[in-house]
Amino acid sequence: MNKGRRTARRAAIGGAVLVAAVLGTTPASAADRGAAADMPGFIDPSDLPPDPFSDWYFSSFPTDGPFWPLCVTSALPETDVWYATYSTPETAGAAQLAVTLPTEAEAVETAARFESEVRGCKQRMEQENPNRPVTFWDHGTLDVEEGAHAYGVGFEGGWGYQNQLISVGRDARTVTVVTWESNWGDPPVDAFKGTTRTAVNKLH
Repeated sequence: MNKGRRTARRAAIGGAVLVAAVLGTTPASAADRGAAADMPGFIDPSDLPPDPFSDWYFSSFPTDGPFWPLCVTSALPETDVWYATYSTPETAGAAQLAVTLPTEAEAVETAARFESEVRGCKQRMEQENPNRPVTFWDHGTLDVEEGAHAYGVGFEGGWGYQNQLISVGRDARTVTVVTWESNWGDPPVDAFKGTTRTAVNKLH
């Protein structure tokens, strides 16, 4: 979220509190605390790394409901959770999860938990299948909004070597996880980082 919007938001909130104090009413931000959040923005299929064989399309449009992307295993909130999935006619797939938390502190904790689960993905996968070695990469942090981090996982699958890319990012109270997977060629790390930046910027 850019600084200009943050400044304007703080000014608006401050004004609401002042009016509430004069009129003896409850500030709107407190009154609406239990209301459902608006659905964040999602990446479009064209925002995903270009596929060498075909275009991407939505296999499920952005909608509310629980969804566990690659390497994310923890419980999700009962509300303010959305996801979208993407495919190509060949073998590539992708997904985006977005979760809006009641407070920014909870969003920070949720993003950290998702990242911890992604970092533990290699160990969990090897425990589930000890005969299948898994390679894990830390592709580094991204300077976008409140930050993002990209990771990679690779292993020998039933259709050849499977490459997976996972990123976790946050803008204010909303956390997003973006994934990409395919068994065609090398993982498009740089392009996926661009997808992640776009995903975080589109949240709000």
